[in-house]
Amino acid sequence: MIKFKALMLLLLSSTVMANYTHPSVDRLLQSNNEPEGVVFELIEKGKNTWEWAAPMIKDLRVQLKDKYPNIEIAVVSHGREQFQLLRKRAKKQQKAMSILENLVQKEEVNLHVCGTHSSWFGIKPSGYIDIVDVVDSGPAKINDYINLGYQPIQLHKPSHLK
Repeated sequence: MIKFKALMLLLLSSTVMANYTHPSVDRLLQSNNEPEGVVFELIEKGKNTWEWAAPMIKDLRVQLKDKYPNIEIAVVSHGREQFQLLRKRAKKQQKAMSILENLVQKEEVNLHVCGTHSSWFGIKPSGYIDIVDVVDSGPAKINDYINLGYQPIQLHKPSHLK
């Protein structure tokens, strides 16, 4: 009976810890081929994208770091969601921005947005919150990471949140 309770607690704790799953992350976790890193790609149209994306990135990062402690994590945002990271809009998603700040400042996650996309709307790099790195091209930055041995993973809003 004690063994059964211990097993149930273990199963429940691992279920509670992993709030998000992603098939590409699951494949990485099941393999023993540690990539240099993972680059999460966001290209979304929805409002308040970071309310689901920031916790998802945080959770997937924890799962990856548990298996591969030295893995590097980057995020490239090059859809409409990147404009939610503007200083004037970030306050609308304070909890998400707090998660992103922690990821960038304490967990060494690189957060990039596309400068080309910004330029189409007359947005200067200084318009973004401090934790954002504005790069010339989001797709080119993803390719740079791939060339460094990073695994690209595109994130989408989970179906249970749609």
